Amino acid sequence: MTDFDRYTAEYSPELTRFCMKLCGNVHDAEDLFQDTWARAFERIDQYDAIYSFKKWLFAICANTFKNAKKNKYHSSKVLFSSQEEKEAFLRSIPAKEQDIDAYLDLHIAIHALPKKHRVVLILYYFREFSQSEIAGMLGIPEGTVKSRLNTAKKLLKRRLTDEEHQR
Repeated sequence: MTDFDRYTAEYSPELTRFCMKLCGNVHDAEDLFQDTWARAFERIDQYDAIYSFKKWLFAICANTFKNAKKNKYHSSKVLFSSQEEKEAFLRSIPAKEQDIDAYLDLHIAIHALPKKHRVVLILYYFREFSQSEIAGMLGIPEGTVKSRLNTAKKLLKRRLTDEEHQR
């Protein structure tokens, strides 16, 4: 088994979850997943084994998603025919959590965030990268990462509080 085969086996489940959370739908997540592995394979000679392969891979994925200006996973809105369809989709996202229903409102609110806030929030809270690691992965200043995290948290709090009051 080559190193790349080992990496693929080890990181595919996490990468799948990351792609699903970024894209908001299965088809675009599958495309992003494939594009990420293709780019990683093309650039494997540039990977330095003294660094984390996971960070390198997730940086490729985040940048592929971020830079996709003219392709299908650039759209910021996912259209569902009903609230039930949207909830069924969110329940289908592979997750480590045993009780995805407890997090459904949070997942819905996260998917409503602007892309630049959603990417940083997912990398920080769901993939557990540090702010400095995220800054390096996305090629932005650490202060920008902090600002986007702060804005994302405020937007989530506002949305979740508003939804709670509407019930």
